[in-house]
Amino acid sequence: MSNIHQPVLLREIIDKIDFNVCNLFLDGTYGGGGHANEILSKGSSVLALDNYKKSEIIALSNQKFGEKFHFFRSNFKDIDKIISENKINKKFDGVLLDLGFSSNQLEDDTVGLSFKNDVPLNMNYADYEISAYDILNDYTEEQLTKIFREYGEISNAKKLANFILDYRKNKEIKSTFDFIDLLSKSRVNFGSSKINFATKPFQAIRIEANKELENLSEFLFKINNYLNNNALIFIISFHSLEDRIVKNSFKINSIKKDSSFQDGQSWGYEILTKRPITASKEELSRNPRSRSAKLRIAKYKC
Repeated sequence: MSNIHQPVLLREIIDKIDFNVCNLFLDGTYGGGGHANEILSKGSSVLALDNYKKSEIIALSNQKFGEKFHFFRSNFKDIDKIISENKINKKFDGVLLDLGFSSNQLEDDTVGLSFKNDVPLNMNYADYEISAYDILNDYTEEQLTKIFREYGEISNAKKLANFILDYRKNKEIKSTFDFIDLLSKSRVNFGSSKINFATKPFQAIRIEANKELENLSEFLFKINNYLNNNALIFIISFHSLEDRIVKNSFKINSIKKDSSFQDGQSWGYEILTKRPITASKEELSRNPRSRSAKLRIAKYKC
């Protein structure tokens, strides 16, 4: 595994946190540990979650922080179970979800998130029940159309789904390069010439395999139960589907700055980012993977 990991929008997050009052921070997507390391070094305690298969090994590097650092291999959507099972009675002063992938995950050929290497089709980074192989070889035309249209935002989703059904009659779709071969022969227009033609189809299959959008929505529904007043919530998304869910969740549960609660409402978010924060030119030159990152921030009021 690569040990080169550059956390995105780190400075933009750290500068917003008052470490005089940030006692316990939730890093729901530990990844390579970059954000958590910085927050720990500022004196806050961190509870970190990640369901990547090898995340526990990566987390060993933070044992030097002792009781200030606790790691659990779990999806962030299960925050309620983690709190209950481990009898955690403190609430969080800050929360982060970085919905991108660390270098370790992207370069792990057993997961196969990248289309640069020819590896067995998986894209399942957390031992879920469904893999990319299952989706491409077993799903119906209707199921595939829905995935490509909703998760890949591919306008010719039905044409692609039908091509896959015809393709797999003669050849099992086993590897990433099988999938790329299929896509290149499909004659489907994948939209933008600025990105690799395989990007959106891979995204759609990966989202389905890992239930990414459902997990995000479930987390946002639960997290307010575990926040202290004035807690900050930071969410970094990497495509419009995720960003839309975050934006709408904050908006639906928003309150105006310094306003009183109305209509029986007992909590809400003060939205601190009218528009999402993106990477600086300096960060883009240092870490091209940050180009799609969008950070939204809200302050919890109760």
